[in-house]
Amino acid sequence: MSTSEDQVRLTLFVPGTPASLEVWGTALAKRGWVLTGSRLRAPPSADAAQCAADVEVRWVANDGDFGKAFSFGSVPPAGVATIDALPWALVLHLTEELGSGREHVLAVVKAMQAAGAVAVRVEESKMGWEVARWLELLSGDDPWDWHYAVVTFLRQGDFLQSCGMHAFSRPDVCVPVENDASAQQEFGSVLNVYQIAEDPLLLSGQTFAPDADTPRRVVERWPDTAYPASHPCHNPYGVWRVGEAGSISKDVPSPVVFMPPLVALLRRTEDSAGAPLTQQQVESVRDNAPCIAMAPREAAAMERARGYADVDPERVWAHWQLVRASLE
Repeated sequence: MSTSEDQVRLTLFVPGTPASLEVWGTALAKRGWVLTGSRLRAPPSADAAQCAADVEVRWVANDGDFGKAFSFGSVPPAGVATIDALPWALVLHLTEELGSGREHVLAVVKAMQAAGAVAVRVEESKMGWEVARWLELLSGDDPWDWHYAVVTFLRQGDFLQSCGMHAFSRPDVCVPVENDASAQQEFGSVLNVYQIAEDPLLLSGQTFAPDADTPRRVVERWPDTAYPASHPCHNPYGVWRVGEAGSISKDVPSPVVFMPPLVALLRRTEDSAGAPLTQQQVESVRDNAPCIAMAPREAAAMERARGYADVDPERVWAHWQLVRASLE
């Protein structure tokens, strides 16, 4: 749980036609981009949409699975065969994401396309497309297209959970399947797109409905348990757990922001203790930790700058159990 401003926010897997890192570098240099060692830098004369593009790069050979990585239906079979025959790919580790940094990310991918990139896969969700289609979906003004390009839904027992919203610095959505899985996926998709498009001040205990005719449901923020913390699909911003249809809103306390984050204090305390903390110890850390009340919008901005959600102090014991399990 790094608090560094330089932490990776988005990872792109980009197979292409260049047969070596040197060929990639030459092709990018023709367009003013500089590929040196493990860094890709924007042209010195780049405008504001490109100036922040300083990307960590890793060079990987085709291990025989390039095609498989794009074989989930978003790329036609002919495109999968083309990708499978490519010799190399670049893995791009970006410090910006597709929310506030979308224009910067697009500038990087356009440069890669001009240099020979054939496809792009977002490692936060494993959603991959041919590069022209990826750029088409994410270059427009429709957040539904952005969501379609990046986010997928996976069945987790009796729940459907989206995967990939951390590419926009937002929590994913976890919805009970109930009787109609397609309807629940639509509900989750609307909530996701609402987060991307409107940047609402959602708080645990509030209710949400996609329209006036749909029963409202309580949403509560919980840590993501679908993947371990080290996995690229793990969402550090957590998930919105959606309640049953017709559930009513709960008390929503004003946000309290711990400095340093409560999850970091708990981890440090447990490391020092050398053993799992008891519930009494966890609650004692919370009760004695420095914190301040903060306006919801300011608290949300601080969370995104930090790169992950803190545990909920009202559910500190339950949240900490889930977080520490994901770290093992």
